[in-house]
Amino acid sequence: MEIKAALSLKVIMFMLFSLLYCGTATAASMPDLFIYDEQQHETNLLQVGSVLQSNHSGFARTSDELETWILNKKPQNRTTYFGGSYWLVLPLENQTKLTELVLYPYNTLVSRVETRIYDLDTPSAPVARYITGGLEKNEFAFQYGNKITLIPGKRYVLVTKFESDYFYTPPKLVLKPYDDFFPQITLQNMIMLLCFGVGIALGLYNLLIYFGARDVTHLYYAMFTACWVFAWSQFFHIPDQIFGYYNAHLHWLGFTLIPLTNILFYNSLLKLKETSPRLSIASLLLGAVATLGVPFAILWPGFGFIWATFVTGATLCLGMFIGVRSWMSGFKPARYFVMAYLAMAIPNMVGNLTNLGLIPPIAIDLYLLGLIGTSLDAMLLAFAVANKFSLLHDDNVELTKNLEQKVQLRTQELEQLAEELRDASEAKSRFLANMSHEIRTPMTSIIGYADGIILGDIKPHERNHGIRVILQNSRHVLGLINDILDMSKIEANRLEISLVETDLFSTIAHIESILGKQIRDKGLKFNVNYEFPLPDWIISDPTRLRQILLNLAANAIKFTTVGNIELSVSCEKDQLWIKVKDTGIGMTLAEQQELFTPFYQADATNTRKYGGTGLGLNISKSLAQKLDGDISVHSEVGSGSEFSLALALQITEKTRWVNSFEDISIEQPKDLVSSQCQRNLVGEVLVAEDHPENRQLIERILQRMGLTVTAVENGQDAVQATLDNQFDLILLDIQMPVMDGEQAIHMMQATGLTTPIVALTANTMKNEIDRYLKQGFVDHIAKPIDRSQFSHKIASYLDIEMHEEVKLPDHEFDALKKTYIEGLKNQRDTIAAQFGSGDIDGLAKSIHMIKGTAGMFDCDALYQQAVCLDKSLKADSITLDSRLVNGLLAKMDSIISPVKQ
Repeated sequence: MEIKAALSLKVIMFMLFSLLYCGTATAASMPDLFIYDEQQHETNLLQVGSVLQSNHSGFARTSDELETWILNKKPQNRTTYFGGSYWLVLPLENQTKLTELVLYPYNTLVSRVETRIYDLDTPSAPVARYITGGLEKNEFAFQYGNKITLIPGKRYVLVTKFESDYFYTPPKLVLKPYDDFFPQITLQNMIMLLCFGVGIALGLYNLLIYFGARDVTHLYYAMFTACWVFAWSQFFHIPDQIFGYYNAHLHWLGFTLIPLTNILFYNSLLKLKETSPRLSIASLLLGAVATLGVPFAILWPGFGFIWATFVTGATLCLGMFIGVRSWMSGFKPARYFVMAYLAMAIPNMVGNLTNLGLIPPIAIDLYLLGLIGTSLDAMLLAFAVANKFSLLHDDNVELTKNLEQKVQLRTQELEQLAEELRDASEAKSRFLANMSHEIRTPMTSIIGYADGIILGDIKPHERNHGIRVILQNSRHVLGLINDILDMSKIEANRLEISLVETDLFSTIAHIESILGKQIRDKGLKFNVNYEFPLPDWIISDPTRLRQILLNLAANAIKFTTVGNIELSVSCEKDQLWIKVKDTGIGMTLAEQQELFTPFYQADATNTRKYGGTGLGLNISKSLAQKLDGDISVHSEVGSGSEFSLALALQITEKTRWVNSFEDISIEQPKDLVSSQCQRNLVGEVLVAEDHPENRQLIERILQRMGLTVTAVENGQDAVQATLDNQFDLILLDIQMPVMDGEQAIHMMQATGLTTPIVALTANTMKNEIDRYLKQGFVDHIAKPIDRSQFSHKIASYLDIEMHEEVKLPDHEFDALKKTYIEGLKNQRDTIAAQFGSGDIDGLAKSIHMIKGTAGMFDCDALYQQAVCLDKSLKADSITLDSRLVNGLLAKMDSIISPVKQ
């Protein structure tokens, strides 16, 4: 009875003290009794108990001291991010049938959690004491918590003190049945170890791949994996429970390094620098800013929590945007990247918002969900890397297959060419034997008659006949020599055509005057048939036109013994037709198909009987094609042949259409004075230059020279172009993205390419030029380009002489220069950013580009400044001369400003 009376008195006193202190803001009171039953296993005790400020006092020694001890404490509204301690006080009664429970603090990292349980029903009972935390040896592997005993039906007061270097997240404290808790944490530990195992295995695997393949994508992946494994190991008590080492200052080190390693990884994976340079720069800046917080996160872990929360959140948002953008642009590996970011972002962003108090606490272990999400992220990123390299492998297989097909095709072409060369060699052998006969026969007459005249063997009245024989045979030999020279020019692609105003009727009359007598002397009839209306003046090369018609007529005279030869002139559908028809021996269909082949003659019998070199018709066809026309033949054996010359009809301003022969003017044609025009080159040139304005300027200069130009922006496209087409000359810039000039020439040489390759470079030092020449370049062209030297050097490799400098029209050059200056603004911003961030390698590349372009657009002051800065960077690649950089930026501003105005 006395004990009950004492207890009743204590309760009354406690209630009085509670009422007294409830009315003040400076005193705490005992919270309501918490009834623990089967529905309260997930209840956070911190939400139902009283959280009190810590005043560095110890625990109450007995149940009797609790009332006074509580009244000396003040309520604490919330925890702080920057460390400290506080108390939790909670009266409770166990109304379950369970005796063994687990007091389980989770979702937090604390240095020490000490709990004491006071028995209210038996005040004399000893106070139960339990300790857990980062600095203590814990009962459960990788988990905080203590196994406690609460007898059902008895009332207790639970007092817990939380101590930590920082409180960056609201802790959760629950009571769980021991029989349920142990399987739960066992499963959690298995999941946790599995996640860490996946991360470590994937990281080591990609690190090994990097050592073999030297692809930085794998290195960045391994670095990213190492950072998140280290970061999450702090939250799952790996260092303190395995290695016995607990240091709160390392908790946020891994998370502050994750943004940089992750950004480096997806920059390489998604080829962000090539596809979106601005996003690449923005992401790298974010990674650099995140890394700047590392020392502060180590010194002040509370700051580290806030910093890591914001930078990882920003990295997740930017990475998600970039991933979706890459996916939408058609880059297939980006789909795994997006799914990986979703797996990591959802639990971690929810955890961040919960930690910051922006959303209510959730009764689940967010750390475990965050670890699972990050592990899924690592696995899906591994799929993205594998998918990327699968695509690269497929591309390489396709390229190899393409190369094999090209090599096979080239082999077939070479075999065919070898066969053609054998045939050509045989034909040339026959040609030389025939040529020997053709030259020796007239030379015998020339020498014989000349010796006879000199020695006096020929009588004076016979000398005129001898001189005529010498003259006739000399002209024959001269014709042979001219044919050989023309054929050589055709083979060298140097046969020249000069298009001028040509009197059509005068040209035909000249042919008639030369051949008419020869034809009639052979006993043949000859007539010229004009099919009116015809133009009197056309645009053509009169010398080459006469050469074609003389060859066709001479061929008709050679193979015609009886009958007639007719030359007809007509116009039809914007074409001029000149036909030479004879009644000679004719030809078979097979002979007609080979007729225009060099050195070809119908058969040896005809050669011996009629003579000739077999060059005339081939030369005539080549000349006709140069004049934008062609020659065709129709023939039947024994019925003669008809050669038809078709030319594109081009008339002049003074052209008159003549309807009858009487309308033809009998006046002698006036001398035509035509200006000496720049001769066009002939050939196809491949230009590889990454700077768009440079590329367009070089392309226009080459086109003005009459060349066919294919322009590409990097070495890889240049290699592909050489596989698809054949070129007479290749100009390769040395510094290009994707594949530079040195890599490209190695690829071209591997395919058996023999086309001359000239290096375009702003590097003009002798050792660099020697290195280019050793790699296979036949020459170099320095940038900025000197147009006179450029045109003469191009002409030398195409084997044509140039007499004048190639100039662009002023309006074309001004338009290109304006486009170049408009692009200087972005280049100026890039150089300023590189200088500000200390990116010396990037700055050196930018300066080199300015050096190679400014002089080409007459920006001489900017060019000279770039040359000085380029030399400075090459002399000292570690420090920067700020005066030179600022001088360059000032020069760029002076060029850009007038355009803005």
